[in-house]
Amino acid sequence: MNKIDVAKKRAELLQGIEVKLEVNEGRNRFVCYEGKIKDLYPYVFTFVAFLYGKERLLSFSYVDLMTKRIKIFPASEKSQNVLS
Repeated sequence: MNKIDVAKKRAELLQGIEVKLEVNEGRNRFVCYEGKIKDLYPYVFTFVAFLYGKERLLSFSYVDLMTKRIKIFPASEKSQNVLS
């Protein structure tokens, strides 16, 4: 099992569960979203973020998980990193 398969499996295990997503946008800029992993595709997964009372659909690749560009935390506790 290669690293991409591990990242896919981690996303699959968290699908439908309320999580916090921390995205590294480069140059020390981080954006945090709360929401759920909606759908899984062969190369990407979609994430429904709840922003200002509205839903926003975002997509990320499994490589983002593998390279730690995004980190996923349980919604209840940010201190416990699930997918780093």
